[in-house]
Order: sequence, then structure tokens, then C-alpha cells
Amino acid sequence: MAMRMLGLLGLIGGTLALVGIFTPWATASYMGLSESLSGWDCIKGDGETYCYLAFAGALVALLGALSSLAAPRAKALWTILAIGGILAIVGAAWAFSDIETGTMWGMSVSYGFGLYLTLVGGILALIGSLSLLKE
Repeated sequence: MAMRMLGLLGLIGGTLALVGIFTPWATASYMGLSESLSGWDCIKGDGETYCYLAFAGALVALLGALSSLAAPRAKALWTILAIGGILAIVGAAWAFSDIETGTMWGMSVSYGFGLYLTLVGGILALIGSLSLLKE
């Protein structure tokens, strides 16, 4: 039963990380106008490496969680979940360090909630997988 709960935690984490890719990572505001950029926009646009990394991590975490729920005794599948969580965390953390926030000449840039979702999802996937590996 505990293994299934931990697998569900990994599934929730992978889902959050994937949803985070499609929601705003950064928002720029200037003179009452606002524009948001998601991780997916980043992938389709200039293609920053951290966007690809976070997206791949979210997909791998989600697939790893689904496969670990389908075959809970196969520890190799839990490792896939852990790898996905790590990739999502690294991609989101890299985005935090690369996106310049603040205010300059009346324009402000702030982090979006999608970036936080991707990071938290990766952390939950990693926690679920590491807990499963200890079982």
C-alpha cells in the first residue's frame, strides 16, 4: 500500500511538472500591458536548453511514475522517475538563475507560477522515487 502511495506522489509530481511547462514562467509588465512566457513558448521560440531539460524531465517523471504504478516491484522503473524529477528540478532551477527579474525603465519582470509548478513537481517526483527505492 505504501508503495502505491509513493508512486502516486511521483505521479502528482510528474503531472505538476508537465502542467508547469505550459503555464507562465515569467511575466513582463510595462505601462499597464502584460505579457507572459511559458516553458513551452521558450521551447517553440529561442529554445533555451533549460526549457528542453525541464520538459524532458517532466515527461520522464510522468512516464516513470505511471510505469512504477503499473509494475511496483520493478526498481528500475523507480530510477526512471528519479531521473525525471532530477531533470525537471535542474531545468527549473536553471531557468530561475537565467531569467532576470526586477524593474528597469518602468518595465518589470517577475517569475510566473508555472516555473514554481515545474520545480515543485520535480521535487515531488524525486521524493516519491527516493522513498520507493528505500522500500
